[in-house]
Amino acid sequence: MIGPVSTAEKERLTTLLGRDRCLRRRSAGYGENTEISLRIKLAAAADAALHSAVGTMTGTSPRIVAMAVERARTELASIGGVETAVTLLLCVPEDMPESTVREFLRVAYEASAFEEVNILRERREEVLAHVSAFGEKEPNDSVTDTGASEEWFIVMAGVAGIEGTVLLYEANREQIEETYPKHFLQKVAELPELAAGAKLIRTGLENGAAAVVPGGDGGVYGALWRLGEKFRVGMKVTLTDIPIAQITIEVCEVTDRDPYQIPGGGCVLFVTAEPERLIAALSEAAPKVEAEVIGRLTKDAARTIENRGETRYLEPYRGG
Repeated sequence: MIGPVSTAEKERLTTLLGRDRCLRRRSAGYGENTEISLRIKLAAAADAALHSAVGTMTGTSPRIVAMAVERARTELASIGGVETAVTLLLCVPEDMPESTVREFLRVAYEASAFEEVNILRERREEVLAHVSAFGEKEPNDSVTDTGASEEWFIVMAGVAGIEGTVLLYEANREQIEETYPKHFLQKVAELPELAAGAKLIRTGLENGAAAVVPGGDGGVYGALWRLGEKFRVGMKVTLTDIPIAQITIEVCEVTDRDPYQIPGGGCVLFVTAEPERLIAALSEAAPKVEAEVIGRLTKDAARTIENRGETRYLEPYRGG
């Protein structure tokens, strides 16, 4: 398994760190007849009560620490927070050599100046990196006016499955290199940087984005499901409009994974009534990052993915 952890594991980590009060989200408070514009306003008010965010990854590569840092930073940016402190809990196998633990810490310190680092040795096979990012917000007692638009679009910035492509390639390097030539596999190193997420979010919120959901566990499909749950809305998404790199498709083909469900940190979903303005601003802020309209919100409950005349229904991400 790479990337996601279970809900029970996250609850254990939160309890262990004593941060339940900081990380608990209050109910947005709307019903099935509430207009989408008002749902977005109420969800923003619920976000405003939070001052921290987390990023959690599991795996055997030290890269998971940097990925967890970026997940926490982008989640914090998505609720309007400005980072003031970052902490790390690293859970490692009981028999992991100290030299290997130090390699994970080296990557950690390259990614961020941590306020606090805890290392626990547990009965586990992989390493778990749990990063908490704490921030502050400008005083603001009002909810951003999203207007009363009848149509809300989903804009995706970045490409699908960056985290998963890198981790799958590292974990299955020999098998993948037997299948594809080295010049093609060089494209793994050419995937967009994960660190662009927070910058994209800040740009989006200043240029017509009413809400943000960063990619993470469950890839693009997982992020779309979380977006739907946040506002209790349906959606219609066109699969061929989702930006994805060919190298991701090929790596998933070899490893028998769904490219739209592998860990997806690095991409960001925006909800906006002004897609042209938003895409123009994102393209100016990060010219190398793709940004596309991939679908729209609907008031009914159906969350569908359209692909060349076929329709599939989005389902909750189950992990794995």
